[in-house]
Amino acid sequence: MTLTDLFDLFDLGCADDPQRRVSRWIGRAQPQPADRVFGGLLLAQSLVAAGRTAGPEQQAVSLQADFVAGVPTGGPLRWEVERVSDASSLCTRRSRLIDDAGNELFGAVSRWARVRADQPTYSSARPVEAPDPEGLPDLVDRFAGDERIPPWWRMARPVHFRHVTEPPYLTPAGEGDRQTTFLRATGPLPADHVLRAALVAYVTDMSVLEPAFVALGAARHLPGARILSLTHALTFHAQPDLGAWHQFDCRVESVAHGRAHGVGELFDPLGRHVATASQVGLVKVVR
Repeated sequence: MTLTDLFDLFDLGCADDPQRRVSRWIGRAQPQPADRVFGGLLLAQSLVAAGRTAGPEQQAVSLQADFVAGVPTGGPLRWEVERVSDASSLCTRRSRLIDDAGNELFGAVSRWARVRADQPTYSSARPVEAPDPEGLPDLVDRFAGDERIPPWWRMARPVHFRHVTEPPYLTPAGEGDRQTTFLRATGPLPADHVLRAALVAYVTDMSVLEPAFVALGAARHLPGARILSLTHALTFHAQPDLGAWHQFDCRVESVAHGRAHGVGELFDPLGRHVATASQVGLVKVVR
């Protein structure tokens, strides 16, 4: 899949008037992974559908999402967007993915606001020390011919995805509870801030909980092992530009009863803290 293909999946069609209190949108699934729609695509499409009903000067501030049920890859993705609140400076939208029977499969609340450049900024978060991403391999370079790993995790992607250390795919990867990856789009990005925010949502679903396998001394892609996202929260502190390398420092804060909670901090090339992602998911390990 190319970056152009991915943005085509983000760009939903509106089935009725987007100015209605509840508008309807149609999206498409990507073919991989084959068993269910990738959660990052649902995050991205929920943001795009919501953002198309916000004011043009309002940018994504936050997203809080719940993965309710697995979404099959075979049919269209039907979205409903409710205009929960509207103001000139801030609006709230609720996006729901529903099946043919009207059951909710995924839901998200997003906030959109004007940028306040006149207000001061501060962040205590700092990127960890890491090597130059240009010298690191993509997943396709590490695992392209290894059929023990599902195709989704060893294919060429529209976003470069480079682990600083060997990921815990087939064998446990060291000690600790943290992992750093570098992210960058494989081509030029559109000027559209909604699509740029959607790309951030898409990529932040890839590795937030992966450090759970490091912490547990387990491997992610042994037969029977799995991660299933339950919730995903995303806060934009600034507008990331994934046309350049961004560092994604992830840590798992707890694992209990088969559920893990992880946090990821996204930094731009100057080390500025531009976004925070947090996730709760089911984690199944095999020893």
